[in-house]
Amino acid sequence: MNNRGFSLIEVIAAMIILTVGVLGLAASTTAIQNMTQQGGMTSGSASVAAARFDLMRSTPCASLASGTATTGKFRESWTVTTANQLRTVADTITFVASRRSRTVGFTTAISCVAASK
Repeated sequence: MNNRGFSLIEVIAAMIILTVGVLGLAASTTAIQNMTQQGGMTSGSASVAAARFDLMRSTPCASLASGTATTGKFRESWTVTTANQLRTVADTITFVASRRSRTVGFTTAISCVAASK
């Protein structure tokens, strides 16, 4: 009997193991793609909120008001809360990632104390 080479059972077992590995890789590729897309959209929502906060900081305190807006793929809604000389702005950004609606919240505080000269 010749003992060189692989038996049919060994080849079939190796093919099954290889198939399971390739299928696992394909499944994780889709998950990674979805997470990358969601991460990009979350980063974009942070940029939208930062731009809103910069705009609010350049607005006189008496004119700060709650509102809504749409910027590209992002819907935002912000609320302004007053406490003495402090304005708290909470910005909620909603976007669609991986065919699901996602909401991310950001908050900042704006001081309304006049700068002394």
